[in-house]
Amino acid sequence: MGARDRLPWLTDEYVIVGDLWQRRGRTVGIRDAEVREIAALFGRSPASISRRVGNFAGTENPGKGLKPITGEPLERWKEVRGNRAALERAVAQARARLALLTNGMVTSHVEAAGIRIIAPELPSVEPVAVVTKEAARQAEQSEAVLRERFRSWRDPRGDRLRGISIETPTSRLRVDLYDQLANVLIEVKAKAERDYLRFAIGQLYDYRRYLDFEVELAVLVPQRPTDDLMGLLDSAAVGAIWPDGAAFADSGSGRLLPS
Repeated sequence: MGARDRLPWLTDEYVIVGDLWQRRGRTVGIRDAEVREIAALFGRSPASISRRVGNFAGTENPGKGLKPITGEPLERWKEVRGNRAALERAVAQARARLALLTNGMVTSHVEAAGIRIIAPELPSVEPVAVVTKEAARQAEQSEAVLRERFRSWRDPRGDRLRGISIETPTSRLRVDLYDQLANVLIEVKAKAERDYLRFAIGQLYDYRRYLDFEVELAVLVPQRPTDDLMGLLDSAAVGAIWPDGAAFADSGSGRLLPS
């Protein structure tokens, strides 16, 4: 059994296996060299890869193979399966993301940059000195507390959200959260105000340039930004996530927070 056999399959994994199916046009066994290479990349058993190829056989040839794939992986597959160049690009992107997630560290295309997956930063357990109600309010809305609230809601099992550490020639950058299932980089800010959001946009753009794969960008804030500031984020192609009762909402009508 592979280390990730019990974890949900990512859309990226489906894309890579779908490419294998399309190139071979048949099911493949566990001793196949490419099946074993993909299994090592995914951190899964060769048997799980072989079964997933069977799912694609059932998808492309109803009544044959195993149960067809469904949901988001199927929609993504429909987007790329008829365009060989698009599929090859999707596979290259998927392999780059999975190499980071499963190997824990990759080298960026940006010179002298090393990128590592790390655990999300937790709020400090040290007591906070509070003198006024305003200071208490600010402490309650701190980035660490908001990040932990979101993590507890979004990733109660601890297998979805990660941080990313980026070593540059002069400094170390830390991405607050990376949702590996939704493929979203998330920067946490204590306030949904202009200066905070402008700073977040710059940080997210800086992080993204070190990554060798496409990724969505979002800022996590304590409340929904104003319409004007939502326009600012939209113009920069950065989404917003904020608390909504006991849950969270996003500016993408759920696109940034898929189930």
